[in-house]
Amino acid sequence: MHAFFHTKAAQRRSLWAAADRARAPRPCLMQLTVDAASVTELRALVVRTCGDAMEFMRVEACDHGARVKVWLCLSLALAGQVMEAVMRALPGAEFGRMTALARGGV
Repeated sequence: MHAFFHTKAAQRRSLWAAADRARAPRPCLMQLTVDAASVTELRALVVRTCGDAMEFMRVEACDHGARVKVWLCLSLALAGQVMEAVMRALPGAEFGRMTALARGGV
């Protein structure tokens, strides 16, 4: 048997996996700044909006702990929904850069 031999089922699975990766939404890194007291509300809002689609959330204190910088890694499509929800719930939030990331594993 050849070292690169695959059964028909394995070949179909690998084609489906490649198709799923091609259709996967492109992730982006979204930066925003909020009051330190609003971090819990922001996290709940993002989880409610994105669910499991959020890759990660990084929080860093700034302005002597009065405000925090937040980085969210999520799909570009969800970023608009998150921005809208944050603007409604946290009017003091400041939006920073939004950077498109390369797709992993493709």
